[in-house]
Formats: sequence, structure tokens, C-alpha cells
Amino acid sequence: MPRFTDAASYADSFGFQWTTFHRTQLDEGVRSESEEAFSQKTGLTPSDLDGKDVLDVGCGMGRFADVACRWGARLVVALDLSRAVDAARQNLSGHDAASVIQADAADPPLAHGSFDIVFSIGVLHHTPNTARSLAAVAKLVKPGGILAVWLYPRSLRVKHAGSEVLRPITSRMPEDRLLRVVRTVVPQMDRIHKRFPHAARPLRIVIPTSAHPDPEWRILDTFDWYSPRYQWKHSEPEVVGWFDRLGFEHTRVLPVPVSVQGRRPT
Repeated sequence: MPRFTDAASYADSFGFQWTTFHRTQLDEGVRSESEEAFSQKTGLTPSDLDGKDVLDVGCGMGRFADVACRWGARLVVALDLSRAVDAARQNLSGHDAASVIQADAADPPLAHGSFDIVFSIGVLHHTPNTARSLAAVAKLVKPGGILAVWLYPRSLRVKHAGSEVLRPITSRMPEDRLLRVVRTVVPQMDRIHKRFPHAARPLRIVIPTSAHPDPEWRILDTFDWYSPRYQWKHSEPEVVGWFDRLGFEHTRVLPVPVSVQGRRPT
């Protein structure tokens, strides 16, 4: 596996996260949640990926690269800055189309115009500068190719207002200590929400925790929210403006905020 960075970075929490929860979000058996999320947040279908060269920017443990492989992509390059690539390599080992590299999305070691489809789901807002990272990966899209991203919406500043106070503390905690806190707090919050359901919504504003049906997924999602060093939020007009300035056309906003897809002119 090519590694273009081996130093500690702002993404270390994701390396810890995805080597700890290395299979939690994979579609296995009858589960198709990652497929559904991929479709909703990129606007792509299996026919869009069939036979195409695809780049997954910020692959984590490989859940969406796995979807791209299963949907028939000819080549899927899964890129991540953190040691999550070790989990991705293991999870994608059964796909001949998959290649995993450890590299920085803001400075990808890939030729411009190399991919029919470049997507990034829930990643670029965790880089030091979302717009600059988007511009860097946009260069990798072939003429006529598609760029699709999903970013945290600005509305989360209100919906998860309590975390704006807590995150400056939690994002500086050692990852193992933060995970122990999350494993303690989330079950307690679950019990409160179950016993006093009317209090669930306001309580999640004060102390945001995941409401996912799967208990381990709730732990993962909550850790994912509190651990990253960077966590920017953006508006749809802002992201559409970036696509326009980068020269993309047929830009469209998808129903899931903030999901934007555009096409590089031929």
C-alpha cells in the first residue's frame, strides 16, 4: 500500500476511530445502509459507476469504496490521511478493483484528470480548509466527469449547539479516554431518552449524542462528532459557489443537506 505520509496529523482521531470500529458500518448480510447513504449523498447510481474509474476521498475504513466496488466500478482508489487505511485495506481485500493509498486530500499524489467520478462523503469539512481541499480533489476529475460531496450543514450549529461548547475540550482529549467517556455517557443518555421521551430533542441540543438504532453505531457516531480537530459547517449556496468557481456545470443540490454534485465540462 503506497503511503505518502507517515507523520502524525490532525486526522489521528480518525485513524483510532476506524481501526477500533473497523467493520461497524460495512454493509453485510441484508444490511444496505451504506448503499442508501451513498446514493442519497452523492446522487449516483450503479449505472453511473459501472466500468468507471472512481476516487473515494477520505475513505475511512472503506465503507463507501466497498459500495463503489460492488456497483461495478473498474477501479476504485480509496484515499485517507490517517491509519484508517489499514482497516480499509483489510475490508477491501476481496475487491480486485480496489486500491488503497495513504495521502493528504489537500495535496493528492495523483494526476489531474484521472477519474470519471470523485466523491467525498463527510470528510472535507474535517480538513483545515474545506474549500482548498475541494479545489485540490476537483482537479482529479476527468473532463465530463462527476464530483460529488457531502458536508455538514450550517444548521447543525443550532441543532447541536451544546457540542460547540464541549468540542474544544473533547477534541483535545486522548482518543482512548474520550472513547471511554462516550461509552459511559451514550447508554446513560439512551436510558434518559427512553424514560423521558419528551426530553430527547432538547437534551440532544445540550449534549448531542447519536440516535442510530444500532448501539455500537451510536457509540461510533458520537465519538466521530466529538473527536475531530476540525469540524466546519457550510451552506448549500456556499458549496454551489465553490463548484461554480472551479468551473463545474450542471451543479445540483441533492435532498440531503449539504450534498452537491457537479460535472466538469468536456
